[in-house]
Amino acid sequence: MRRLSLALALAALFILAASSAQAQTINFTAALSGANENPAVNTGSVGTGTVSVNLATQVVTYRIDVYNMPVGTTASHFHVGAQGTNGPVVVNFTVPGAPNVSNDFAISGTASATDLTARAAQGINSWEDFIQALLLGNVYMNVHSTANPGGEIRGQVIRVP
Repeated sequence: MRRLSLALALAALFILAASSAQAQTINFTAALSGANENPAVNTGSVGTGTVSVNLATQVVTYRIDVYNMPVGTTASHFHVGAQGTNGPVVVNFTVPGAPNVSNDFAISGTASATDLTARAAQGINSWEDFIQALLLGNVYMNVHSTANPGGEIRGQVIRVP
């Protein structure tokens, strides 16, 4: 009986620890299109973005699935800015195969404080400022191309309820 009680106590502790770890991760999504660019871009390309922030480690994990990119992709990154407002790059992504990758592909990776380009004029002086902007919905992802160097597709990063 004592072993059963110990096993149950350990199982309960494991469940509590697992739920605590899940509570430290916040998930976001983004729908990327040319219509979201400012000014809007006429393109057949679209994308979906997912972002997660581990609040304990302060690591941001991202993925953008790009579809139907008509020309070579040159860059992709997080910008700080509200929806419909252009803002500066704060975190660059590595685009595999750039500038020759086109059609359907994915961009994924992780970012931390060492990846931040501070933007004091926009209030982004630290990684904590970036995380706060992300939590407040003031960050967008975008993908640039050879045809549209200012941005082919863009999507606001929105917290998943």
